[in-house]
Amino acid sequence: MTLKKHQITNRDYWQTRADWYVKPGEKGWRDPNPKWGIWGISDDELTVLPADLNGKNCLEIGCGAGYVSAWMARRGAFVVGVDPTPNQLSTAVRLNKEQDLNVHFVEGFGETLPFADETFDFAISEYGAALWADPYEWIPEASRVLKLGASLHFMTNHSLSITCMADDETEGLTKSLQRPYLSLYKTQWPDEESVEFHLPHGKWIELLVSNGFEIKRLIELGAPSGSVSRYQWANSEWAQSWPTEEIWCVTKTVNSL
Repeated sequence: MTLKKHQITNRDYWQTRADWYVKPGEKGWRDPNPKWGIWGISDDELTVLPADLNGKNCLEIGCGAGYVSAWMARRGAFVVGVDPTPNQLSTAVRLNKEQDLNVHFVEGFGETLPFADETFDFAISEYGAALWADPYEWIPEASRVLKLGASLHFMTNHSLSITCMADDETEGLTKSLQRPYLSLYKTQWPDEESVEFHLPHGKWIELLVSNGFEIKRLIELGAPSGSVSRYQWANSEWAQSWPTEEIWCVTKTVNSL
């Protein structure tokens, strides 16, 4: 398989960033109550994960340290986590052994999932592929490996927050537009070679529908009062007026061509 430039660049980037996610990964594996995103909002409030996954085949796309996979395993699922970054996967494998949850981890990219058609009952990406993989490649792949009637949930930065994000991370979220909304696709920040992917909502809808998905929910998340984040750019005052994150919940209703 010939890798694209952004795949090589992003894998290299996460090889160097993996250590920063070890402690949050350990916390997530040991906490049976899922909490989402940069503000740590409880799943009791959001209901992103199905309550009962007993006996279901579930996939985490871009699993990183694997704590979302752990949450699904605790709900009775057989879970596979896929990620292209060996250093991230080493953390996931270590914590899986520590917690004895029998999650299976595979090295691979979201754009070329190493699984047969219609294998999984549920798939999820908390950032991971949703941010770092090309949506025009990973969404068709997610559709391909999901069974008819299965759901895909994915979380990423809200498109509005990306249009308002200053190039200087210390400045963070601003109250003015910093880049065009309609042309959102590949985003590269100054002094970073890594590539993020963002789409306007209309293009997300078009892409999802064309790959056989029916949109069930779009959850737009700001910061609850009193929230703090470990991310320097995350301004909780800003995020009490505008959304920083979005979660798409879709179901595969037809097989795409």
